[in-house]
Amino acid sequence: MASGDNPALFSPYKLGNFNLSHRVVLAPMTRCRALNSVPNDALSEYYRQRATAGGFLITEGTMISPTSAG
Repeated sequence: MASGDNPALFSPYKLGNFNLSHRVVLAPMTRCRALNSVPNDALSEYYRQRATAGGFLITEGTMISPTSAG
């Protein structure tokens, strides 16, 4: 999608104390990349690759039980 297709989506937005440079948000997807429930380098790299300046990422959902991770 080009930024001209939806200018509001790529315009700045103030969310509480956060000044976002656009309105695209990465929602938590529970990737299960934290071995033994401890964040590691792979998890850090996963979010580093998706981060943008002035963007908003919500990291990892919460498992409802130990067996829900697969």
